[in-house]
Amino acid sequence: MPYLIDGHNLIGRHPGLSLADPDDERDLLKLLADHARRSRRKLVVFFDRGQTGSRPQRHGSLEVHFVPSPRTADDALLDYLRRLPDPRNWRVVTSDRRVAAQARQHGAVIISADEFLRSMRAASPPPGGAGQESQVIVRTSEADDIEGWLRAFERRDPEA
Repeated sequence: MPYLIDGHNLIGRHPGLSLADPDDERDLLKLLADHARRSRRKLVVFFDRGQTGSRPQRHGSLEVHFVPSPRTADDALLDYLRRLPDPRNWRVVTSDRRVAAQARQHGAVIISADEFLRSMRAASPPPGGAGQESQVIVRTSEADDIEGWLRAFERRDPEA
């Protein structure tokens, strides 16, 4: 089942991320790109304050939307859900009550941000062994692709 993700809501619930950090979206996208690759699930994430005219960015099964003001990411996520042929086949990741209630009305399965983060941790590969740090091995071309589209997000106007 694919996922629609309320990006800033998820950042606010992640213990290692902070909405005050200027790189918060970039850090979350790295985690989500890895999770999408490992889980082989489609993840569609929405963030506020995008640049007008920006298009969704894709990397494998991760699709990212930066929504320009005055529209909100919540509204864009719900519009995306309404346009789907069968919203019942999607999970919406949010702890926002309004978003959850409206998504539930369309038949989507609701997963709290905390529950999604627990499932991401459970799906992570186990540490290498006692005293060893776990490592994620990424092919160079894949890492370059991720860095390329993350740089594209950094060029957006933060005041928009």
